[in-house]
Amino acid sequence: MSEHREHGRAPLSGSVRFFEWNEAHQAAVGEISASGVFLKTDDALPEGTHVTLRLAIPGMEKAVTVLGKVVRTVKGSFLIPAGMGVRFLDLAPSVRQAISLYVARRTVGYT
Repeated sequence: MSEHREHGRAPLSGSVRFFEWNEAHQAAVGEISASGVFLKTDDALPEGTHVTLRLAIPGMEKAVTVLGKVVRTVKGSFLIPAGMGVRFLDLAPSVRQAISLYVARRTVGYT
């Protein structure tokens, strides 16, 4: 499946605040790419839900706020964490570049 991805992914630890309308949530970040993020949570929102994320990007001084859409939910198992994949909808070019640089640094030597 990874050969079909538009952007490479890299693990990212930390937490993210996200909002569904005015309801605040928090989740652990699993991995990130220039097109989205996987959030580890047992309380995944339904696919198609729009969320606003407050996300700290390595290499950037301040956290950024981005609009996203839940595009995949994972029930989870012993080896796979439960959570949801969120595609970024309005990522500024500078933020996309910072994420791409982070992913490139984390994946050097991987194929």
